[in-house]
Amino acid sequence: MSDNNYDIIVIGAGCGGLTAAVCAAKEGKKVLLLERHNAPGGFTSSFVRGRFEFDVSLHQLCGFSKEAGLGELRRIFDSIGISEKISWTDVPDAFRLVSKSSDGTKIDVTMPFGVENFINAMETYVPGSKKSMEKLFNLAEDIEKATTYFSESDGQYNLREIRRIMKEHGNFVRTAPYSVNEVLNALGVPQKAQEIFNAYWMYLGVDCDRLSFTHYVTMVHSYLKYGSVVPTFRSHALSMALAGALEDYDGEIRYNSHVSRILFKDGHASGVILKNGERIECNHIICTCSPTTAYSKMMKKSDVPVSAVKRTNARSYGARGACVYLGLNRSPKDLGIKDYSVFITDSADTAYQFTLMKSIDSNNAQVAVCLNIANPDCSPAGTTVLCLTTLYTDNCWADVSPENYFEEKDMLAARLIANYEQATGITIHNNIEELEVATPVTFARYTNTPQGTIYGYFGDDWDGIVPRIMTEATDCDTKGLRFCGGWGAQLSGVSSSVASGRNAAFATLGDIEEERSENNEK
Repeated sequence: MSDNNYDIIVIGAGCGGLTAAVCAAKEGKKVLLLERHNAPGGFTSSFVRGRFEFDVSLHQLCGFSKEAGLGELRRIFDSIGISEKISWTDVPDAFRLVSKSSDGTKIDVTMPFGVENFINAMETYVPGSKKSMEKLFNLAEDIEKATTYFSESDGQYNLREIRRIMKEHGNFVRTAPYSVNEVLNALGVPQKAQEIFNAYWMYLGVDCDRLSFTHYVTMVHSYLKYGSVVPTFRSHALSMALAGALEDYDGEIRYNSHVSRILFKDGHASGVILKNGERIECNHIICTCSPTTAYSKMMKKSDVPVSAVKRTNARSYGARGACVYLGLNRSPKDLGIKDYSVFITDSADTAYQFTLMKSIDSNNAQVAVCLNIANPDCSPAGTTVLCLTTLYTDNCWADVSPENYFEEKDMLAARLIANYEQATGITIHNNIEELEVATPVTFARYTNTPQGTIYGYFGDDWDGIVPRIMTEATDCDTKGLRFCGGWGAQLSGVSSSVASGRNAAFATLGDIEEERSENNEK
């Protein structure tokens, strides 16, 4: 039997779990973080092949300004004291898009950071777009104020508060029910400008016919307004800084500690059992694995409310990820690589591209990221680190037999490399020194995500960020158990997982205070 005097147990040391643990410990709670691997990070980690170090998944972080207090991610990191403990590297440009427009013409544009710069570049590529783009970003500025309020609240809204929200954040209320394309059409944004603006959908895995305008415009506006950064010394610098902060606030981390069972007593969480049989008692748990996994594999059926089962069964998994990691034996300059990130798609019609991504054979979409463009010293002199990431919008890798799995991985690498070369005109296949491939099967094995999804549940129109935020309080029907990370209300991505961890921590602190008050009244 372990020390059972913990206030909160956090399951999983990804960014969401780490942030939740740090925020709770900072408030004076006794926190235990349990991680089944021997190091923190989850998707926010790195690995070495030969003389190259590769980030598993992190391409860039939004919401982090170089100026203290600006941007949601910066405010969270400032509050727990790690902003200045990490060396940050600026990403130079927003993105390059290579695709085909709906009118059949080729799109090849490079877009800068800075809202005004972005609008002016768009006007250059799409003459006559400036006025509508200015309307769009003025709207985005209003919505950012509202989403900042919601993201930092505990999800409890009385009638007076709802009236104030509707009065002060009218644009948020008016646009909240609509998709990206519906709002862009209403604003009169030209079709080609829409196609360029929508390039970032690949970072969310939901096509813009269904993707929440609020979610998307908040993310893109944050990227452009504050710029984008990556940890100079890879993702582990971020996860280790969070782990260090937890220890600074007297929290405890235990690695190689696989939680196999979440315990309940009288309808309330009461502790966990580890794979080795150890039992640890605690009344409040924050879990970073999927609710589907928790309800079906980690809890007794009698402990799972029917409402929780119905809600999770109604949801579907988000996009599954695959990456080809390349260590090249020539420098970016020698190879002709100038862009940090390149979105390469068959079509700028996101709904059509989404359909193509349901199959391994028809999917040629990718985001190509060359870390050296931001951080020249990320690999040995005269070399290049290049990551080619694609998404699948269905569980198509489940159809690959074990006998054909490695052949299919090789074919995936060859396909993405060839597509990159065709789209950019840059030859890389003759300069590959190291090559590693991660499929959805890989991510499922290492991160325990169902089907290898990297984006939690699918965030479409009925289950996007706005409905989730508004129903966050009522969704917590497993007393003493909350979820965070990619499965939280903020949905996918590292920045969102951090925000989700912060919110889960403060919601749990609220639960503790509420239960204490109820006990005092008895």
